[in-house]
Amino acid sequence: MALDPRHIPQHPNYLQKVIVNTPAPGPRRAALADLAARLTARDRWLLHALREHQVLTGPQIARIAYTNIRTANLRLALLTNDMRVIERFRPLRISGSAPEHYVLGAYGAQVLAAEAGVTIKQLGYHRSRTLGIAHSPRLRHTVGVNELYSHFAAASAPANDPVGALSAWWSELTCFHLYGDLARPDAFGSWQAPDPRGGVRSTEFFLEYDTGTENLERLLGKLDGYARLAQVTGTDTPVLFWLQSPLRERALHRLLALNPPAVPVATATPESCRESGITGPIWDLAARRTSRRLHLIELAAYTRGTRHTDHDPDADRTGRLFAPPQPRPPASRTGGGGSEAHG
Repeated sequence: MALDPRHIPQHPNYLQKVIVNTPAPGPRRAALADLAARLTARDRWLLHALREHQVLTGPQIARIAYTNIRTANLRLALLTNDMRVIERFRPLRISGSAPEHYVLGAYGAQVLAAEAGVTIKQLGYHRSRTLGIAHSPRLRHTVGVNELYSHFAAASAPANDPVGALSAWWSELTCFHLYGDLARPDAFGSWQAPDPRGGVRSTEFFLEYDTGTENLERLLGKLDGYARLAQVTGTDTPVLFWLQSPLRERALHRLLALNPPAVPVATATPESCRESGITGPIWDLAARRTSRRLHLIELAAYTRGTRHTDHDPDADRTGRLFAPPQPRPPASRTGGGGSEAHG
């Protein structure tokens, strides 16, 4: 007996919906051949970035890879609806609306598999698992980490070269493959800036993104792993805690004063960078080592040992097919993607 359409329950508004145009079939050879002529270097970089970072929002992609949001949205629409190399969803928000969230699509995974000379199964791509992040309790955390990444990357755009540049950004997944038996950072970054005395200075850092759901003692417990990592590598790499409020930041510093960390620790909040932005003097070094907030590059003075990026995390070290992509895409011949917007 056929169901009466009037009696089919509607999707409740309070549950998240995954927005997918059509069920993605296995990529056809003709479609993949067509993509070879349509995907730009920046498009291919985005496929690698989505595989590395799991999910990026439209504003984050625009901030990292484009000169304006309109150009980014036009290109993302083509990559989603026409070429189908990426997919999107929009999670529920209690107030307002969330931006589009983009993940790697089946066609995009096939492109990456072809680049690596493996099958899509060997690549480790599963569409349901990739889209499953839409319902993951870690979505907010992952998007928050990538939000910081997007601001660091935007600050290192060519127009901002005098400020410095983000020379590396490794995701939680890459960090897990490299350091997972010792420490589990949310990200690793390397920042370079001109040295007033000539040449270039650089500082590396691990990022801990705090959503405020863990108690502070558990948060500080993570520093034991970084201390062990420093002993093994002979490198004291600063650990940056991004906290959600000045109140929580002050409470964390009180605990750090009672038990000074074995590795350099600095903190910042959205409030601290309201005036100067992510590249300003926003980092408060723990254990009273200085009385003012520091620029990121100044943390290099508190680091000793060999830089992590002196040894690239290639496939042999991580057991993965691809090294982490560069923080920003290759320079576009269109100077911002004008012609790309039309495919």
